[in-house]
Amino acid sequence: MSVDLNRYICFNFYNGWREITGFYKDILGMDVTPQKVYVLELLELDKEITMNELSKGMNLDSSAVSTLVSRMEKKSLVKRTHGTEDRRTVFVKLTQEGHEAREKLRGNFGGLTDHIGEDISEEDIATLQEIVAKIANNHKKVQSPD
Repeated sequence: MSVDLNRYICFNFYNGWREITGFYKDILGMDVTPQKVYVLELLELDKEITMNELSKGMNLDSSAVSTLVSRMEKKSLVKRTHGTEDRRTVFVKLTQEGHEAREKLRGNFGGLTDHIGEDISEEDIATLQEIVAKIANNHKKVQSPD
């Protein structure tokens, strides 16, 4: 094989994401992915939000969020309901089981952050943020060329 995938920016981000996902599963347990943690953090027990608001909050398209919420609903972590005035509007809220899972995860989150960030300096984080900002800027240029 003559292609070195490590030369590609996206391949390196993909490998980093796989490692981060591994940290989440190993340290937090409960078959947790970063996306599930983000959903649990954005929801509340006593307050519904729309799927659209959840999509915006996670910066994901609605179909990806819908799939994620479906998986979480099967595990009784969240509950979906349809709007009474407009049935097309779908609301999501945290269940008691989801709230308990979130509290348990929060207890382990400090350890997760420590392990992921070990040997990573503030300068490294700033460099990563700069690279991500450049990628986002390049994406904007492609989306709306001058």
